Amino acid sequence: MKLMDNGKLIDEIENRQTEMIDALCRFVRIGSVSDDRKKVREALEFALNLGRSLGFEAKSVLDGQVGVIEAGQGDEVLGILSHVDVVGPGDEGKWKTGPFEPVIKEGRIYGRGTLDDKGAIIASLYAMKAVCGLGVPLRKKIQLILGTQEEVKWTDMEAYVREFPLPDYGFTPDGEYPMCNIEKSCIDLELSFPLDKPAGGGRYLSLVDAGTAVNIVPGACTAEIREIRNGRTTIETVRTSGRSVHSCNPEKGENAIFKMAEKLNGMGLEKNRLLDVLNMVNVCFGDMYGARIGLYGESEYYNGEFVHRNVFTPTVFKVIDGNARVHVNVRSAYGTKEEHIVSVLKNLAEQYGGELTGAEILPAVYVGRDRPFVQAFSKAYEEVTGLKNEFVLAYGGSYAKAMPNIVSWGPIFPGEEDTCHEENEYISVKCLMDNAKIFSVAIGKVVLSGESFR
Repeated sequence: MKLMDNGKLIDEIENRQTEMIDALCRFVRIGSVSDDRKKVREALEFALNLGRSLGFEAKSVLDGQVGVIEAGQGDEVLGILSHVDVVGPGDEGKWKTGPFEPVIKEGRIYGRGTLDDKGAIIASLYAMKAVCGLGVPLRKKIQLILGTQEEVKWTDMEAYVREFPLPDYGFTPDGEYPMCNIEKSCIDLELSFPLDKPAGGGRYLSLVDAGTAVNIVPGACTAEIREIRNGRTTIETVRTSGRSVHSCNPEKGENAIFKMAEKLNGMGLEKNRLLDVLNMVNVCFGDMYGARIGLYGESEYYNGEFVHRNVFTPTVFKVIDGNARVHVNVRSAYGTKEEHIVSVLKNLAEQYGGELTGAEILPAVYVGRDRPFVQAFSKAYEEVTGLKNEFVLAYGGSYAKAMPNIVSWGPIFPGEEDTCHEENEYISVKCLMDNAKIFSVAIGKVVLSGESFR
């Protein structure tokens, strides 16, 4: 007996388009930047209340660190992992609309979080609603698990994994289509270099300030040049402008740190520690692939599958308490030993009289293509879009790293612009609706069937 009619699911999603857009706009108006815990909690409560209004059980756990919205019952659990926090707006002067005041124009919904990841949450919730609306008993449980610190250190998911049973399999709609069954690792390293005392005279670099988040290529950098002549001190401010993008694909933007190093080298400044560190960052990481520090990956393949190469991006450069603090975001290819990368960067810092003061590692992901749940998701994509499913590499990091048997899947379609972490972030209305349709068919295939998808 046929348990599910794709047409009914798609019709239900289309009938709720106005409602979905309105919900997303209200969601985006909550400026839930990761370090604003009050706004993040407000965003989580918004999602939980929306889930309750759609007829689901919804609860906040771990003192508001994670929210869970669920439906159905059974021994197997299909998990959907997403997050309500967002990165900061970056340079607000580059936004054509207010980052937290959503605007709909030319078929697009603009605002911080529309694509990463609030649009996907709305699509997931209404997909769950469409499946439940068929009136067919659910043979498995669906859990939409919402984190609150995905864009920074994953204290939320780390706690959840320790304290709660995990879903058997699932997806995180925080990447792209067709299917990301391989994901690079994410390594965040902080290097610290003690600076020398101010010179008694001359013209020298005294301050560098760049970066707003550890996973964003800095689009602006400010430096101060201090000049001491005849007992008088003057300060000159120098600025460089680049283009902010997600640090997983730094080649799409322009790093203002590199531009600052190049600009200052033509200004005849006296040598000092700060200038040396800035030049070191430019020389060692300017090639992106780690060739100058001996970490260039010769092959882009692992067991015949494309995994790309190691990518290194300095994302933050600050002068704090007499030290130059440099944050390097690394996206390493599957098969690379993350500990080796940490060791090389530690040695590099020590060569320049500094030290490695912090290292956070989120491992790479590899999920076999033949897994039953992966095949169900693939078929849903093909049936809704009419496109052939393929398996691709995810360059960015997602909650797929947090739990086993999770793939990164959606929301960006092939050929679409990826504006995650950029100024003027948006999701098209069509993208929002198509995601909900694909998710509904995928959820239905799994939770309405008595077969195991483990």
